[in-house]
Amino acid sequence: MHMSDEAPPTTLDPSVFEGGLMIDILSWDWNLRVAISAAAVGRRAPFRGLEYGRDFLIRGRIRAPRRLRGRTIGVVLSPFGPKVRFGRGGLGQVGRLEPLPPDSEFDFEGVLMLPEDAIATTATSLASTWKHLKVHTFDENPQQVAAYFFSAAIPPNLQASANGD
Repeated sequence: MHMSDEAPPTTLDPSVFEGGLMIDILSWDWNLRVAISAAAVGRRAPFRGLEYGRDFLIRGRIRAPRRLRGRTIGVVLSPFGPKVRFGRGGLGQVGRLEPLPPDSEFDFEGVLMLPEDAIATTATSLASTWKHLKVHTFDENPQQVAAYFFSAAIPPNLQASANGD
């Protein structure tokens, strides 16, 4: 259920995520998924014939920008290993944001990449201190995530935009 009577966007207007989002973390879960793979897996895979995942799912409510305030978002933190490269010759983003159809559980979804080395710290911090997630997007493609930050409190420089009406 939406906190506003206004319907969420069903097509992405590039300005929807422009600059990014401030998200209040309402709840989270750390999913462990293990299954026999239906598809053949290469010889170099660490667990041949096995699908394995350790994604975090964050359920949140958008606080800023104001035009999206109160909308719901599901954010998956997807761990990656040391072989993944960024920048020149590698990935040019650390995640994506997407609007979802009106019949979805959330208004929006995000996928953020999380270094495997940060899994334990992330679980501990989500359980104890982190209450907010700030996502920064690229100006030229507002669906692509340039950076993200977790915090226990809203940073002072974001107080006005996160709390203003």
